[in-house]
Amino acid sequence: MGKIIRKKGAVDDIFDDVRTTHVNAVARGGIWKAVAEERLASVMAAIEQTETELAQAEAQAIPIFAALEAENLKADRLLGKVSDDIWNAVGRPASDPYYGILFPGGFAHYADGDVTAQPARMTVLVELLRKGMHPTLPADVALASADAIEAAANELRVRVDAASVPRAKLATLGRMRDSVARTAQTVLSGLKRIYRGYGFTEAEVHTVIPDRPRATPKKAAAPSEPTSTP
Repeated sequence: MGKIIRKKGAVDDIFDDVRTTHVNAVARGGIWKAVAEERLASVMAAIEQTETELAQAEAQAIPIFAALEAENLKADRLLGKVSDDIWNAVGRPASDPYYGILFPGGFAHYADGDVTAQPARMTVLVELLRKGMHPTLPADVALASADAIEAAANELRVRVDAASVPRAKLATLGRMRDSVARTAQTVLSGLKRIYRGYGFTEAEVHTVIPDRPRATPKKAAAPSEPTSTP
């Protein structure tokens, strides 16, 4: 018995099966075409609209995300440079608890992780430097470092904010695409039932609707006979 694609099938595969079904049904003509065009029209329109919206959103997001990545790289490099400058300014100590306060685990604490929260992490470092948390760090080095990091954090925040709406839009469109796919699979299932109701055989139906046979589960190996001990 033939099988239509499952609801948990890949979205691209479901969309492909809907399009293929429509092409096959139109080619067959008659009741095949009439039923398919009636049942598939709205879901095909939804598929094309969703795909168009997603493609446009991705095209618009590419330069925005690229600008964010470039700004993030600049900020990370600055953090690395500032951590080195401060280490040099306090005498390049092998161990320094106050340096550890400023850079817990190194500058990666500020540079790594979710980029959307990085400007806030950098702002914390700015506050620590301006408070003079390191007793032997010259004030001019601390304040210059704080100013540079604050400026970088502000620039990065601008890029993060600019990317927030495109990111949310892409996430929403992804969910919409999943929803359309599940609906499309249900429509295919209903279309198959209608064709079967017209008396078409299983084999005939799957010359129009792609057959997606399920993988046969592997049988468990039979347990081996225990070896008897003489």
